[in-house]
Amino acid sequence: MTLAIAPTVKMHHATRAKAVRLDEMLQAEYPAVELALVTNEDASQVSYWIITHDDETILEGDKVPELAAILEACEEQGIDPEEGAEDEVSGSVVPEQYRATYKAASTNGQTCGDWLAEYLTAECHTADGFSAPDFARILETNAVDQSGAWARLPESGQKGWVGRWRMNGRQALEKTIALAGRFVDMAGDPVAMPDGILAGMQAKHAKAIAKAAKLEAALKAD
Repeated sequence: MTLAIAPTVKMHHATRAKAVRLDEMLQAEYPAVELALVTNEDASQVSYWIITHDDETILEGDKVPELAAILEACEEQGIDPEEGAEDEVSGSVVPEQYRATYKAASTNGQTCGDWLAEYLTAECHTADGFSAPDFARILETNAVDQSGAWARLPESGQKGWVGRWRMNGRQALEKTIALAGRFVDMAGDPVAMPDGILAGMQAKHAKAIAKAAKLEAALKAD
């Protein structure tokens, strides 16, 4: 179900845009997971946002959630976000109308304009599909912190582990790139990123960068 936001609901344009992007991504990648909003009585303000999986609430809050938070909530509750969709089109659970949206926003027709996700799709997909070893190698060459529970998903035996591992790994990789100020491929060679990509990542992870800088300064002072 496509997210419906009544014209009477007042919200910042950035919030609306974020909600629409998240809704499109969920429809394309995890059709059984839906984003909805609950408003006040006169439908003028959002009371809270809610995430459901097959009509069961798995997450809610006063802000549009991040995809990583949704996947973490699914993992904590033992839910496979890739299962539960009933509509299969052309051998895929991606509804045809969302294929068009993704193709319009993405160079590879799969990642909705996310440059890093597009790069990983190009580098880590073969004729047989997603290559877990190639993705793992990129995480390793970039020294991504893999102490989190998501990093153990390949050994978990859980259904749908690939999607959660790939998405959480991509999030961790982005933060690592922002902190390091560089990105290398699976051979360890520098990757040239388009103008603005690194700056955008660093702006998104500004707090983490500031925290790391403060810690480094404290260590030097000691």
